[in-house]
Amino acid sequence: MIYDELKNVGRYRGLYPNLDVLIDWLDGHAPEDLRDLPLGRNEIAGDDVFANVMEAQTRAAADAHYETHHAYMDLQIDLVGREAFKTAAGATTLVQPFDEKDDFELVDAERSLDGNLDEGHFALFVVNEPHMPTLEFPGDGVQPVKKVCFKIRV
Repeated sequence: MIYDELKNVGRYRGLYPNLDVLIDWLDGHAPEDLRDLPLGRNEIAGDDVFANVMEAQTRAAADAHYETHHAYMDLQIDLVGREAFKTAAGATTLVQPFDEKDDFELVDAERSLDGNLDEGHFALFVVNEPHMPTLEFPGDGVQPVKKVCFKIRV
């Protein structure tokens, strides 16, 4: 996982070719422009890099599982509202087997690293890294959030 301010995303250029494609795209778009992206899939570089814009309600960690992806990394940014997230630390237990078509499986874990995603920050979850996004921000309770999840093929 990489967690940083969006203004620093260029620091991570050179780690993955398709991440560089996204960084170039982000360099050409002001952060406030991201709020104008329509809900659903937004093309950037075909199936290699695209944006999923969604509206959701934050949730309690007790009501969620960790998700993992084998083909894509997720770079997540909150556009409206804020959320917390977790990444699993240590062993995991399979909850839902991997679905290749959706590049998605669910696991549980006893230990985690916790973080907060709010305006101006991003979290990059690498392939096979169990992560639990869209959690209640500390003290906020359940709240609506509009976010973009950039999918980056590795």
